[in-house]
This record gives sequence, structure tokens and C-alpha cells, in this order.
Amino acid sequence: MDRRVARTKRLLAQALVELVNEQPYETITIRDITDRADIGYATYFRHYEGKDDLMLEVFTQIITDLESLHETRIDHSFEREGYLFFQQVADNRALYRSILDSRAFSRKLREHITLIVLDQIVENHADELERSEIPPEIAAHHLVSSLLGLADWWLSNDQSYTVVQMARFYERLVVQTTWHALGLSNTIAST
Repeated sequence: MDRRVARTKRLLAQALVELVNEQPYETITIRDITDRADIGYATYFRHYEGKDDLMLEVFTQIITDLESLHETRIDHSFEREGYLFFQQVADNRALYRSILDSRAFSRKLREHITLIVLDQIVENHADELERSEIPPEIAAHHLVSSLLGLADWWLSNDQSYTVVQMARFYERLVVQTTWHALGLSNTIAST
């Protein structure tokens, strides 16, 4: 990508994230974004068709960041994984609030994370899953829906618990119960 194009896109994404921290996504206009980024209005349309296209690009970066958090997990602890996720939510509070409030974006986020989780469950526990009466795709959907539900609740309640506490709740309420229901032997950590 041309450096000028990359710079323009970076400025527009940064402007959108800043604006989302100040006001609801639905109220933000393309003019607001271009003014904040100090980019010409017409220039915006050389890169994006509308506001949702820019948000989709920002959203894609969040997904990439989530995947890299999972890949860099050293101790393989689900509590640590939860910590990294809730820390990312805390660091990008307004952006996650916008994503979780949007049916379309929250559905895309849930679907993408569910595929990652399903792959991990099947790859690491294929032998044990043969004995489970619960299909792994349902378990993965449940796990991710519960995780995002916790994040939504946490943001809606002014982050009344710490990142560490939320990670512990995630590991105990969501992961351990799901692993138990699937009949998987490893309830504390993934392999």
C-alpha cells in the first residue's frame, strides 16, 4: 500500500476511534471523521464507500489484535486469556461499546471468535469430543456468546470489577463449565 494511502487510512481510523470515545457511533458523520482527521471530504470516498466501511476496517484490526493475543499466550491459562481480552476491552472501551451495541458488528465479532475457539477445541480435544453429547460448534458458540455477554455487562456496569476479576469470572463461569459439559479433562488450561 502506498505510504500516503496508509497514512490517510490511519488518520481516518484514528479519528473514528477518537469520535467513538466522545459520542455514539450512530451520531458520527463522515464530515465529523474527515474534519477530525484533517482529510478532505472527497478524499474519504477514494478509500471508503461509507462510514460502516471504515468501522469494518477498524473492527478487522481488533480481530487481528485478538488473534495475536491468543497466539502470544505463553502460560496457556484461560484466566490469562480472559485477562488479555478484558484488558483490550478496557483499553478500547468506547470502541467495544459501539461494536457490542451494533447487531451487525457484534454478530461478526461473535462469528469470527467462535471459529477460532471451535478450531482450538477440535484441534486440542478431538479424541475426547467423540464421547461428548454436546456438539463442539454449540459449545464454542456458547463460550464466545458468554464471553461477549460478560464484556457487555461489564461495560454497562461501569467496569465495576477489575480486569483480573473479570478474567477469573470468565475462566470459572464460562470455560470450566463449558469444558465440564463437554466432558473434557483439561478444565484449567488449554494444551
